[in-house]
Amino acid sequence: MYKMNIKKIIITLTSVLALSVSSASADGHVKYSITSANVAEYATMLNPGQMNMFAQYPDSYRIDVYEDSPSCATDPDIAAITQSNGTMVNDNEGIEVPNFGQTPFPDPSQAQHFVWNYRMYAGEISAIERVQSSTNVKPDGSITLGQQETSISFPTNPRTKTMYADKNLFALFMQKNLGPPRSAGTVTLVHDFIDSYMQPRKAWQYNPATRRVRRAPNISYDTLTTAGGGIVTVDQFGGFNGAQDRYDWSYEGKQSMIVPFANDALANNTIADTHTPFHLDPSYVRFEEKDVHIVHAQLRPGQRHLYESRTFYFLDGQPGLLVYQDMFDGNQDLMRTYMQTHVAGNLGGTGMLSDDICNVQGEYTFDFATRTYSGGNLMGPAIQPSAPIFNGEEKAVSFYTPDGLRRYAR
Repeated sequence: MYKMNIKKIIITLTSVLALSVSSASADGHVKYSITSANVAEYATMLNPGQMNMFAQYPDSYRIDVYEDSPSCATDPDIAAITQSNGTMVNDNEGIEVPNFGQTPFPDPSQAQHFVWNYRMYAGEISAIERVQSSTNVKPDGSITLGQQETSISFPTNPRTKTMYADKNLFALFMQKNLGPPRSAGTVTLVHDFIDSYMQPRKAWQYNPATRRVRRAPNISYDTLTTAGGGIVTVDQFGGFNGAQDRYDWSYEGKQSMIVPFANDALANNTIADTHTPFHLDPSYVRFEEKDVHIVHAQLRPGQRHLYESRTFYFLDGQPGLLVYQDMFDGNQDLMRTYMQTHVAGNLGGTGMLSDDICNVQGEYTFDFATRTYSGGNLMGPAIQPSAPIFNGEEKAVSFYTPDGLRRYAR
């Protein structure tokens, strides 16, 4: 098994290297391509995960780099109330902000500022109704396809009509698994809070085998997700979610890197077309040169987690989207790498999303030991059976209760 040790990685992410690239070409055309033959030239612009993809799959992996497309914008309602930084409280597990629902740190200066901005980004939408897909791809290219029907309400959004007494409530989440057959009918309800020090996450789950609703205390940290094929942890869902308390966080600087961006081709083509053995078909994945902020998380002494350390890569500017995450084990060997893809607009859905607001198109975890990968939250006109609804009518408060879970499950 090929291993990459963080201490042995020959690239230095914070170094500066002037690269010679081909002249700019027309929009929509590839400026240059990176293959195993020339990847060393671009080492300082790639994270360890992407470098290891070339090492693992030298004959098939490729990165096509395109002209820059317009940057993502912050939702106007959020931008209007975002004037100054908030403050982290309770050992950085909570935040106090000048205006409820704002971007927490429009001028981030600490490692966890970037984490908080990303964690709260989903709250730029008041409510979501969607059916998304998931994939688990084996080395032989066989795909296990799943679908999940999801309803989410975000009480912190300025457009949210339902009034909640608990101002610490960040998200109400209900998800029904529609497939594959082994998990079909399982329904999960989550109450997610801003300050997990004051209020840890609450979760309930309906199991169709027992037809019972039970509290699910382990839907957090490194518990494995139902749809992730055994390689995706709960706190990795959506890039990162939940409590930050098991890690010490450090800011590693800002750097120009090559990252996935404007990934409409992944949204507009079928999973059968875009998914190949070991990795996505490079012809459908669009990359650009962008500035990113690098944040490292190191497991605190006395704490436990499957990932001893993790490195996150957030796009510069607002809204600070996550593009990569590298996950290391206790020996500092690179276990997995994560890539998040985005599109501008509403993914063919309905609701008040302007064309300059970016939406997550999908998230992909690549496991180097098993040579498998998992796709989650996959969305787009060619993938979803129905168009998503953003900022639409909110579900009743009673829907997001254990009784509501029971009614919805049956």
